[in-house]
Amino acid sequence: VLISEAELLGQREKTNRHIRLKELLLENSKDSSLIVMTLPMPRKTSVSAPLYMAWLDTLTSDLPPFILIRGNQTSVLTYYS
Repeated sequence: VLISEAELLGQREKTNRHIRLKELLLENSKDSSLIVMTLPMPRKTSVSAPLYMAWLDTLTSDLPPFILIRGNQTSVLTYYS
C-alpha cells in the first residue's frame, strides 16, 4: 500500500513536526542506552496506516533502542507497601 501524494500534502505539517522531533532526538539522545517516549497516537480518520508507520520509522531509525509507550489517558499512582 502506498501513501498518496494528496495525503502527503494534507499531512505536511504533522510530517514536518515528526521530522523536527527526530532532529531533537538525534541532538539530545543519540548517545543514550535507551529512549522511552509516549507513542504518538493517530486519528483513524485523518491518517492512513502506511503514513503512521512511516512517521514511527522516521522517529526511531538510527537511534539507540527505543520503547514507545501508549497510555490510556488515565492518571495512575502506583503504591508499594
